[in-house]
Amino acid sequence: MGKYVSIRGWIECEDGDLLKIKEVYDYFLDNYSENEISSEKRKLYQTGWGFPSNVVNWTAYVFYGADIREYHTDFIKAQLTAIAKINQDITGFFLIDDHDGENKFCWQLLNGSLIETEQGIVIFNG
Repeated sequence: MGKYVSIRGWIECEDGDLLKIKEVYDYFLDNYSENEISSEKRKLYQTGWGFPSNVVNWTAYVFYGADIREYHTDFIKAQLTAIAKINQDITGFFLIDDHDGENKFCWQLLNGSLIETEQGIVIFNG
């Protein structure tokens, strides 16, 4: 059957980065083919994204939250890696854990990279 993991978090960016982030979203929805993830699963997992309809003042926040198959976490991780490369100023923070409590880690977008750490070690906005 396979394990599920919860992925939830947010990206902080400028209003001008939203279109580029949506382009990454669209690319992965239509083109991602690693680990034999089906088109139906890609569509399902992409519904976890939440984009703002309006940006309040100067920071835009993009959210993601979903429970997905553990062997498909690379689908979201690859998107976040691509998003981090858009602009060095994009930051993000995502918690990932499985329902058994065996795996608890964090993905952080910082300085154009995705950094993976244990949940207890946070470098956010370092």
